[in-house]
Amino acid sequence: MIREMLFMLSGRPGALFVMTDNGQFEMCSGIADVGLCQSEKEIIKPLLKIGSNVAYLSTFAEERKNDSLYLDVIQQSISKYVTDFQEELVEIEIAILEGSVILGITGIHSRIMPFTLQLEYLKELVDAIKLQKGNCLLIDTIQHYRDHCGVTRIIATFQEVYNTCRKVLHKQLISWMLFGKLLDPYNEFFIQVDDSKGFVIIGEMIPSCLTVSLAQQVLFVGESVVALTEAQDLSEEDWDFMGKLQKIPFENVVEIIQQCRDQMARRLWNLVTEKDRLNRSLNMILNTFLMKKGDIFAFFIHQTEAIFDGHFPSAQLTSNQFALQQRLMNSLKKYLDEEETEIERLSMNITPDTPGQGWDRVFLDYKTEWPLGVLIFTPETMETYNKIFRLLLNLRRIQLNLNALWKNVASLDKPVLELRWNLQHVLIHLSQYIQIDVIEVQKSIMDRQMDKCHDFDKFRAAHANFLVVIAAQTFLHVPAMQACFKDLIHLALKFCGLFRNDRPKAFLPVVAELNLEFERLMQLLFSLLNGMYQQSSGTTMEPIAQLLLRLDFNYYLTEGLQRKTNQLLEEI
Repeated sequence: MIREMLFMLSGRPGALFVMTDNGQFEMCSGIADVGLCQSEKEIIKPLLKIGSNVAYLSTFAEERKNDSLYLDVIQQSISKYVTDFQEELVEIEIAILEGSVILGITGIHSRIMPFTLQLEYLKELVDAIKLQKGNCLLIDTIQHYRDHCGVTRIIATFQEVYNTCRKVLHKQLISWMLFGKLLDPYNEFFIQVDDSKGFVIIGEMIPSCLTVSLAQQVLFVGESVVALTEAQDLSEEDWDFMGKLQKIPFENVVEIIQQCRDQMARRLWNLVTEKDRLNRSLNMILNTFLMKKGDIFAFFIHQTEAIFDGHFPSAQLTSNQFALQQRLMNSLKKYLDEEETEIERLSMNITPDTPGQGWDRVFLDYKTEWPLGVLIFTPETMETYNKIFRLLLNLRRIQLNLNALWKNVASLDKPVLELRWNLQHVLIHLSQYIQIDVIEVQKSIMDRQMDKCHDFDKFRAAHANFLVVIAAQTFLHVPAMQACFKDLIHLALKFCGLFRNDRPKAFLPVVAELNLEFERLMQLLFSLLNGMYQQSSGTTMEPIAQLLLRLDFNYYLTEGLQRKTNQLLEEI
């Protein structure tokens, strides 16, 4: 019976001790009442529990699915602990066979009771792990059990399991930060590749041993190494630095990350500022995407107006794009004071799957110098710049059309002149608000930050903030405002179309309808701006207040709209 009991304690059923469907050991009913006193029966009960826990842990350790690096090392740690316990049982059996003082069930019980609590805690840990998906957050689960246990021996056991997981995280961090490689076959690391083949942080997968700030630094370092490795631009100094970092233990993970970050930030700053390439790219984007050099696109619009009339037939798409590019190059070379090689980095294309007229479908493509396109001017960043560019381009186009209309409407009736002036007033001041109150202000802030820092990561953060603020203050992410701007532009185009050729017949009823639509749109615009102003606070109030001031200086529009409303009420 003693051998059967030792066999059961090792987690295996036998003739006398069998396992039930719920995974628990029990004595066979035929022998339960034979040859055992009541005290021995009571001693056997906790031994049955120990055997059940060992069997449970053994099953978990043997379930190797090969779909998680972290789960695999945890299973290895559990397997090692179970093996150590089973070796203790072998020593007990040897001692009994050699005639040791270990006698019967009581002696076995006294030898293995120190393992009881450890096995119970390990079972609870495994239960918790089974409820999770295998990833680096398993470290936090183990840490939780370690920190909420007051028994020194059990804490040491959990610490061993914790250390094995931490080694996996250490290898993943080192692989990413030193070599730009994701050692992550099962998507368990907090940095992953997104759909656009870029690298992103999965916020909910950052383990508690790292802060969000440290995780962002890890991402920056790895992206930098990827960029430098692709260009084969890693120096001997870089490789020496990597070799030293590999020798730093994981306990100093904050030091590892910060040293990598500082090294790469200085390295990249020197790289992007070499030959003034960063300033050249920023100036090019400011002059074109943000239309600081308005003459470029005034000339371009004049040259391409005919191309953009109506929708693009698919058959003419390629030829139109070539014509666009030629006219853009003509405009850039005429008005932009840049080297030809820099100008040729910019191209204009048409998106075939975007609804609307050609002006709503154009986008600029700027091939920035390496590594700016990889680390700063990413496709997502350039898409935001393009949204701002399309808004400014349309506003500029309407201004030119309204200016050119003056000679055709100067002799017409007051309603026509008034609507033209009101449209010009609103669209010009909207354009000035974007150019002066938003872009110029934020550019000066970014320039001051650039002057103070010699750190690539800090500049990248400053540029990201620059673009985020511009997008927010031009209401790119407020669909109602964008729809209102679009309707105003469409209204102005329709108005200009009335007088493009000869003086139209019976145009006053149409102008009256357009005037009513303009009043409706302005009421909507003021309602949206006032609503946002009431809900904002601090610095977010200033741009909205500035736009309201520009549009309604001395209550020019609101009082005019109110007078017209009163006149209508009197007529009724």
